[in-house]
Amino acid sequence: MKSFFAGLACCGLGLSLNAPIGVAAEWESVNTDAESKSTTSNQVDKGRSTQWSPVQSKSEISTKTNRQVVWTPVEPLKKSAPSQSTLAVIDTGSNVKEPIRWKPVEPAIAQEIEEDIDNEQPIKDASVKNVAIKPPVMPSGATFANDKALWRDNNWHPQISSLVPIGFGPKGTMISMGLYGWDCTTSGICTQPQDWEDYQDQLERFGEAHYEFSVGIGDSEKLVGIALTGLFEETSLPIGSRNETEDKSIFSNYYIGAHLSRNIGPDTGLRVGVKNWLDVKECGLACGYPKSAYAVISQRFRLNDNQNGWFPNAYLTAGVGNGEFRSLDEQVRESIASQRDNGCQTYGYIPDKPCTPNTLRRAVLDAANYGELTPIGSAALEVYPGFNAIGEWTGRNLNLGFSVKPFEEVGLVFTSMWNQLLKNCDYGCDVSVPDYSGKAPLPENMITYRPVWSFKLSLDVKF
Repeated sequence: MKSFFAGLACCGLGLSLNAPIGVAAEWESVNTDAESKSTTSNQVDKGRSTQWSPVQSKSEISTKTNRQVVWTPVEPLKKSAPSQSTLAVIDTGSNVKEPIRWKPVEPAIAQEIEEDIDNEQPIKDASVKNVAIKPPVMPSGATFANDKALWRDNNWHPQISSLVPIGFGPKGTMISMGLYGWDCTTSGICTQPQDWEDYQDQLERFGEAHYEFSVGIGDSEKLVGIALTGLFEETSLPIGSRNETEDKSIFSNYYIGAHLSRNIGPDTGLRVGVKNWLDVKECGLACGYPKSAYAVISQRFRLNDNQNGWFPNAYLTAGVGNGEFRSLDEQVRESIASQRDNGCQTYGYIPDKPCTPNTLRRAVLDAANYGELTPIGSAALEVYPGFNAIGEWTGRNLNLGFSVKPFEEVGLVFTSMWNQLLKNCDYGCDVSVPDYSGKAPLPENMITYRPVWSFKLSLDVKF
């Protein structure tokens, strides 16, 4: 049986090897280690499985059947571990690559991040602060004003002073309407109230209020801005006894002022003008506001590139003025001199013939107008957009307060000030008079014994 199978094997092999073969098959190992090569198909190198691959024979094409088959081991291919993708962000300032490591987030946080991206809001949960979405820092434009409230970047901003004029001027057509009031005037004695009822009594007897109106036109940035202001004395409000006893309209007593302005660059403005230049009065010589000329320059200081953050701007205004901007002792001194010039009896002068009451009143009113120039100024700090802290020197005394714009899209501005904080001649003093041996004391109804509170509520619009 063995010889039978051997014969079959030999016949089979003979048939196979006698067939035409183009290339004899040789096998070699891919492993370059010489010690690992073998002519045996079952060799194992140090426990490593051996794989074989055919290679082309170096001999010529042959049909011989006694070609030797040579087997060589093949190095198995190692599966490489999947590579981990790493992204890097480049800091353009230092050119140092910082790898970004991604981590899963909760669905709720992911939803908030997507909403922040849609709304262009900063992402608070960003793992790398360099890739966090930050709010854009928009450039801020030039500053303008009609009366005291500012206009910039298509929006109104709070006032930067209360009584001191500011240098910025109008752009386009601007209209301001406001109510100004204070709790005590020189029509009475302003004493420190004992309680709330006492304060209300002073407010009703000695308080005062008036309407203010301003129209600004032109372009103070490119040419010149023009503003016309109006002060309407009659309010019919229960502030001060005069409004309760007199039956008059808003146009019974009013005053017109004129102002010119020119911006010098986006952050600097210059303004000159006359307050109460023209007056229309039914009261005649019994009432009146002083005519006051002034010239001021205002400067904006940009403290923060982000105009939506804390302390973005500061403002400084400096200039000169007369009329109402003079100190109280200077006003009294001028009044005494005017009374002398008009032949009215006063300190150090007794005329041969007494002057008439109208002559006396006209002399007092004329002395209140214009006169000697005195320094004035104000400073304001924008604590946060919509809120300004204000300090001002009116030439007469120091005032401190604040101005706030409560609504983003509406030019409604409220300003509150505490006036006459320094105890100078506003609280009483003696005035030296020429040709008079002594000094003239100030009348008690012209001085105060406490700071005076004032407010202004205005609505500003631009066309």
